[in-house]
Parts: sequence; structure tokens; C-alpha cells
Amino acid sequence: MKSHLPLLILLLLSATACDSLFGTKQDATTREIFEEGRQDPTQVTDDVGYAALTPFWGGFNNPTDVYVGYDELVYVTDADGVHVLDRAGRRFGAPFPLRGAVAVVQDRKLNLYVAARIDTVIAGLDPNVTWDLPAVFKIRGLNGGEPVTVLDTLIHPFRTFDSSRSTTSAERARLVKGSPTSDELVEVTGLAVLGDNTLYVTRRGPANATGTSQAPDNTVLIFQEEVVAGVRTDKMRNIGQIRALSPTTPSLASAVGLSSISTFIGPPQRDNMSADKSFLLAQGDPTQNVPYRVIWVNVVETVDGTVYQPNSGLLAQDTSRADRFLYEQNRFTRPADVAFAADGRNFIFVVDAARDSLYMFQSNGLEGINPPVGSSSAKAINVSFGGTGNGPRQFNEPSGVAYFRQVVYVADKRNGRIARYKLNTDFE
Repeated sequence: MKSHLPLLILLLLSATACDSLFGTKQDATTREIFEEGRQDPTQVTDDVGYAALTPFWGGFNNPTDVYVGYDELVYVTDADGVHVLDRAGRRFGAPFPLRGAVAVVQDRKLNLYVAARIDTVIAGLDPNVTWDLPAVFKIRGLNGGEPVTVLDTLIHPFRTFDSSRSTTSAERARLVKGSPTSDELVEVTGLAVLGDNTLYVTRRGPANATGTSQAPDNTVLIFQEEVVAGVRTDKMRNIGQIRALSPTTPSLASAVGLSSISTFIGPPQRDNMSADKSFLLAQGDPTQNVPYRVIWVNVVETVDGTVYQPNSGLLAQDTSRADRFLYEQNRFTRPADVAFAADGRNFIFVVDAARDSLYMFQSNGLEGINPPVGSSSAKAINVSFGGTGNGPRQFNEPSGVAYFRQVVYVADKRNGRIARYKLNTDFE
């Protein structure tokens, strides 16, 4: 037995050395590889920029949105419904079927909200006609914590969805097949939550008259949980629409052809969340001439009520600090989604479905990240990228973007995948 002792010691030392070089399944390096993927070796690492984390997640049917929730699971909408994955890309069973699912978000109670379409028969109008209407579904249990339950279904144009349609006649006025202003032409395009679980919903459609009792189609709707006898329920009710945003005239405070919304509140979960109600909007309708397609709207509470103010400070473009800016006219063509890094980095991410690109801005509007300490340059380093294709830094109609723990997720629609990226400086 003694003759084998030196060999055993050598093997143990060798194993220890390998662990120190390559990591074990318990160390942070290996956990990152298993959860987030490896840095693509084809990416140039000498320059600061976003590197692909491979393998990308494939097998989706035209994915439209991606979101990392407060439960730290990843939610993806596509033509098959809602997929639930862990951060290693492992799926939680089959997708939850919802037709035309386009957006997903989670509140701090871990309820999921999904924008999709629903077939609706209105017996009092015509029991033989089925209407294809936009809806928001409130769902609990898709993360496996409890049985899956649809807690509420908010259907446009009914008054629980839009409180400005306060009568039965108002609800049904535009339910006309083939009409150029039919409610079937309305779309729900984006969802976002606040720290108190208030839900923002972006809507767009053909009817945008102002000065009437009914809200225009192009608007942001605000929802909160219904309170009955002083007790909060799981049912949601529309408490108003943000009519300060012009539905037809592009500006720094408009809602022309809305395609997405993001608040400045997001995972990870914290005991004390900001009470900020401000938001970012993407105006993605390519048929409209919109110089500023991604805008920042500040929400300010005054003695006279809530005021929605454009963040016009972003118009100040210091070319000594950056070459490109968020508030650069015609910077985008068809922004499909916008996301905010709520972990203190305060990055703003935009995917443009027409330009097949991912853009990153700082909260001061500068495009890119600050140069490293000791750099001879004072300008932000532009890390936006893209191009049409299926390569690791290319897209084909990107439609959703999310951020969580230094990783950016992109719903690459026509490539049928979720692409993931991380700043190569964050690997250090």
C-alpha cells in the first residue's frame, strides 16, 4: 500500500491545481458558465464591447419579448404563448398557450402580465360573431410555485380595461367588422410595473381624436388592483389614461404608435423600492415621421395633481463626451422594445427591428459606456452593435430586450432565438 502513496498525493495535488485553474461546480466562475453561458471565443476582447454568451437559446416560434422577473426566471413570449426558463436556459415544461402574445412583465408579488389576443363573443351584440381583441392576462403560478391560475383577463374595449368607456354603448361603438376604426385594429404593445405594483400598458390604434370623453387609442393606461371593502383583490382596474401625451403629434411628450414602455423599477427584488413613476416610451410606428422615437417622461406629483414632463435635459448633447445620443433625431427607425438596468448601472437598452440592432445608452443620454480609468479619451465608448443576419452579433427583427445581473437578453424574432450578451469588462 505504501508504494501507491506518492501517486495518490500527486493525483490529489493535480486535482487541486485543476480546480484552481478551471473552477469547480461550486465556484463563481463555473456557476456563471452554467447559468449564463461562455463568452464566444470569436468575439474580439481587446476592445470594450458586448460579447456573446453562447450557446444562444433556440427553438422559439418568432419570439416577441423577453423579461427576467423578480423570481429570477426568464419569461419569453412567442407565437406559441409564454415560455418559462431558468437562467441556464432550461425550460419549465411546455409553453402556456396564449394567442398573439407580444409582451410580458412581472410584478413584485410574482404575478405575470402578458399582452396577447383573445376571441370574444358578445352575446348582447351578436352571439354569432367572434371578435379578435387585444387583452392583458394576469397569471399566477407559471414559475411552478403553485397551480397556474389566470387571475384576471382585461379585454379592450371594455370598461375594466378602459375606464373612459363608461357605458355599454361606448364599449360597443367601434365593434364594427371591417371599419377603419374597428376595435379589432387596436393593439396592446407594452407592459411595465412600478414599485407599488401599478401596471402601465401601452396601446395603439386608429382612433385618436382628442378633446372627447373617450381616451385615444394611442395612449398609456394605468392599472391598479381593485380594492373591495378595504381589501386588495387580484382583479385589476383601469384608473386612468395619460392624456398629456399627444396621440398624433410627435414630440418629447407624445404617444405616437407606441411599441414599448419601461419604468425605472425592476429586478432584483429589494426591501425599499423607488417610488418613481417616470417611464421610457418607444414610438415604433414606421409609417409616422417621429424624430425622437425613444423618449423619457418624468412623472411629478404637485399640489395640483400629477404632471407628465418631458426630460428635455437629454437634448443637451456634449460632443466632447460622446459621439451619439439617445435624443439624436432619427436615431431609430422602428424601436421595438426598451429596457432599463435597475441594478444601479442605469443603462438604457433599445432594440430596433428595422435596423436589426441593439443600442445602449447611459441615463444622461450618452450612447456607450464611460472609458476605463486611465484612458486618454474622455468620450463614451460606443458598444451598440447589430446588422442583419444570424451571426453572434447580428439580428433579424429583434423584438424584445431585457437586462439582469449584467446580462442583456434579446428576443431575436426571425432567428427564433434568445441571444445573450455581457460587457467583456464584466468578465474580469
